[in-house]
Amino acid sequence: MRTLLTRYLRSCVGALVAFGQIWIYIPPVPVPEDGATDEAPGGPPPGHPERLCPEVPLSEAEMTWGRQLLGASGPDHPYER
Repeated sequence: MRTLLTRYLRSCVGALVAFGQIWIYIPPVPVPEDGATDEAPGGPPPGHPERLCPEVPLSEAEMTWGRQLLGASGPDHPYER
């Protein structure tokens, strides 16, 4: 009985995974018009919630985090504007 139940639950999990793969659409990454695909992406795509707004300045905490992540400091640092 236990083996039968295990097989049944495994097949249910497999069916749910297949169903999820069918119904969740992941859009492809847009290709530049010049065809150069070997470049690294420049951040999240437009409209992404993590994309920075250029018109909003970074807060003091965000500048501190940027300095810590990049391991740099000083007035010539990109976060010191």
